Amino acid sequence: MKKYILILSTLFFGVTVMGQTEKVKLGVKAGLNISNLTLNESELNSSGKTGFTAGIMVEIPMAKNFSLQPELLYSQQGTKITFYDEEVANSHYKSTIELNYLNIPVMLKYYVIKGLSVQAGPQIGILLKANNKYQDNFLGYENQGSFNLKEYSSGIDTSVNFGLGYQLKNKFYTDVRYNISYSNVFKDGDANHYIDNNMKNKVFQITLGYFLQ
Repeated sequence: MKKYILILSTLFFGVTVMGQTEKVKLGVKAGLNISNLTLNESELNSSGKTGFTAGIMVEIPMAKNFSLQPELLYSQQGTKITFYDEEVANSHYKSTIELNYLNIPVMLKYYVIKGLSVQAGPQIGILLKANNKYQDNFLGYENQGSFNLKEYSSGIDTSVNFGLGYQLKNKFYTDVRYNISYSNVFKDGDANHYIDNNMKNKVFQITLGYFLQ
């Protein structure tokens, strides 16, 4: 874990050297996540979970119309799961899988016109928290509780972002992104916790930012 943090910190802060002769902009941003996890289990139904994201960003001009934007973001992700047993009356299961990450995306931005950019880039996420809060009803008897899923998790999420951004004249900035993971959230599956090792993150994100300079 320390090795990943060192590499990512070097990447995040070291890229500023590439833009020393240009106008490097430092900013802050926050916004909304609508996240989900891919499921292979057909009996389970998943739906989007809303969450919060916030952090810092640095825009570094690279060439005409191109810039690089590394970021450091706290991100609340996960999914909501429901399961109904049709063979057992009054039986259902509902849960919310909460996954909190420290995400480090590095976005390549191309300005199509002044202010409007298309962007894409890789992202590495360090898992900070993994929890499953559940409520079930079996034959009319209700139970609720939570599981700590950290021991089942892979710890590191690798993904790619695609999006659009717009720079307003008054230093405000907004972007919309879609993030798709290509690594598994969990290294081990467990039917009792309603997780499997093929689950991957999917996140739609909209943020508002402000460049300090």
